[in-house]
Order: sequence, then C-alpha cells, then structure tokens
Amino acid sequence: MAFVQTLMNSKKHIDEVDLEIDIEKNLAVRPGFEKMRFLEPGVEANLYAMLYTHGPGNGTALFMPFDQKSSEHGPGHEFLWEKDEIADEINARGKGSADMRAIAELVNSGNFSGYVLHPGNVRQFKHLFRPDIPLIYKIDGHISQPQSAGFMSTVGTIEEAHKYGASAIGLTIYPGGEHIKADLERAADIIRKAHDVGLVAVVWAYARGQGLDEKAKFKDKEGEFQGVTQSDSLYWTHYAVSIASGLLGADIVKTKYPAKVKLDNRRAYNSYIEGLEKKNSSMIAYKYLEPRDAQTTLTADQEIFRASIVVQSAPHSIVIFSGGPKHPGNPTESLIKQTEIVMKAGAEGGIYGRNIWGLPVKEGLEAANAVNDVISRLEFHRKLTEPRFVGYE
Repeated sequence: MAFVQTLMNSKKHIDEVDLEIDIEKNLAVRPGFEKMRFLEPGVEANLYAMLYTHGPGNGTALFMPFDQKSSEHGPGHEFLWEKDEIADEINARGKGSADMRAIAELVNSGNFSGYVLHPGNVRQFKHLFRPDIPLIYKIDGHISQPQSAGFMSTVGTIEEAHKYGASAIGLTIYPGGEHIKADLERAADIIRKAHDVGLVAVVWAYARGQGLDEKAKFKDKEGEFQGVTQSDSLYWTHYAVSIASGLLGADIVKTKYPAKVKLDNRRAYNSYIEGLEKKNSSMIAYKYLEPRDAQTTLTADQEIFRASIVVQSAPHSIVIFSGGPKHPGNPTESLIKQTEIVMKAGAEGGIYGRNIWGLPVKEGLEAANAVNDVISRLEFHRKLTEPRFVGYE
C-alpha cells in the first residue's frame, strides 16, 4: 500500500496522483483454498463445494440471496414484475417477482455457488431446490420499521440448519450499531457452533447506526452540525470486513461495494476521520482516498484500488460483494462493471439478489450468465496444485 503513504505524505487525493493497478498481485495475495489449513474438515468440504464444484468454480463464487422479502425490505418486492398466466401455471412456476417458485427455477437453472434462505422458507420451500446446490441458512433477520433495530434477531438454530442439509450458516453484524457488544458476542457464538458441526460461516458485514446512516452530532472548525459518515463509505466497508474476518473468524465475508462519499456527507466524514487521526495518524488516509472534489467521478483503476483495500483486510477469508439496491431498468451492465472491478481488486466473487431475481426468470438467467462469464475468466482462476485436488476441473 505504498500508494496510500504517498497520498498521506503529499496530502494529495486519490485523483491527484498517478496510480498503477497490479491485478496479478491483487489475486496473488488472497488466501487461496489450499492455504486455509485451519478449516475444520466439514467446513473445508463445504467451502470446496461452493468454490470449486458449483457456480463459476476455480476458487470463485456467485451466490443467489433471497433473504429480502420475508424480512429486510418486506414483500413490496412482489411488485417488480408479475406473470399474466392461468392459475395452473402460477401454481407450478409462481406468480412473478419474489415468488419462491420463481426463485427456485432461477437457482436450479442458473450457475450459482449456493443460495440463501431464511429458516421459515427453508422448511417450506427447500423441496423446490436441487439438493446438490449448497444452501446458506440465514439464521437471523430484521424487519423494516421507522426505528431501525440495533441488531438482528436470531430466529433459526444450528441444529435445524444441519437437519435441512445446509452447507453454511449466514448471519449479519452491524458495526457502528448501538448494541454492537451484544451483536458481536451473538455472532461469535453462532460462528463457533457452526464450525463445530462443519458448516461454513458467512457473515454479512454491514455497518450501520447513529452517525453512519442515521444523523448524529459532529463538530469541526466551523462548529457543531448534524450529519452521517455514510455506512457504505470506504472507511466503514473496510472496517466491517476486518471485523468479520479477524475478530469473528468468518469463512466468507459479504460486504457492500465501497462507495465514494457523497457531497452532502463529506463534512461529517472528514470530521470523523480527522478525529480518528488524533489517536492514530494513519487514519487520515481515508480522507485522501476520496477525490478532492466530491462530485469527481472515480476512474476504474481508482475504484479497483479502493475495493482492493477492502478485500485485503481479510487475508484469511473469502470476500464477496453485494449488488446493492436494484438498478433501474436492466441492471446487467452495472453488475458486469462492478463485478469486473471487484474481481480485479482480488475478490472471490459476488452475491447478487434483487438485480437478478428482480427480473423475469429468463432475463435473470441472462444477467446471472453475464456475471458468471466475468467471474469465470481465466485471469481470475485460483488454481489448486496439491495432489489431492488432481482432476477437480
């Protein structure tokens, strides 16, 4: 990260200094499945199936999450698209968007490394899915309401996940939340129990809380003001991934894409970073990793470098990026662009929901295939060399 030291020493911003991207190095410093010798045998077998047997393979992954309708955002996703079919066809293949029958058709026909369901949906609908495709049992959730919950409600159990043949446990942490102590203790306990029975631990590392996505009081040279530091900023995505990997020991970390700090949030962000600098001088780097002008568009290389910072904070965990809110129209072009950036940054893949299942099944499959084409490029392969892996391709 010599480039970061250059920014700090010169007090220049990322758009003011020449930047060279080394994609091969970004991939070479990633953990590599063969190097993850600390994995429990069951965890190793399940993670291998996700990274090398299903989906794009060769150590990369594309997951299909469906944890948004039954909690998270609510059933309004049903309005994205709807079939005009007779009752028998609807009973067989679903009525449209966010219908579990359509989700199952998409997962069964697509080339996914695994899929995500909440406990209730696992019990009611797992029979619709191909039994060989890895299931990530999302053990917790929250609902959308005026006053946000401080942390997730744990509604499932490790025993039930095991009973239904899950390959992994999924859970969410909220760094920055008011109940972070209890949140991290809850997450650590779930992860330990998952590992004890051979399940992969997948952590949704999503920063949120007062001062992140809800306004809080800040102070700078001009006085006190209300603002947010932006929960998907580079600082918070970087920190959240580091917590999930290094503190909790997640096998896979799901993170948001590190967005440029918006103009309206710059004052609060800079104030917070400058406050951190007083305790640790290197924290000022986050200020210079933003363009000098908040309205400046980052180049592809600058986006890759910022994403690589997030990825490299988890040297012993697989890192995947979410697709974020549904893009207007057909999101495929935006998904392809983001996927190319995160893969060149060293990430192992993506976990894209609404931007794929929010389309009619045929279009969703086309979007998934387009993303898979990017992830499965030869330049992103993580080859296995040990004798026990002969013939894995």
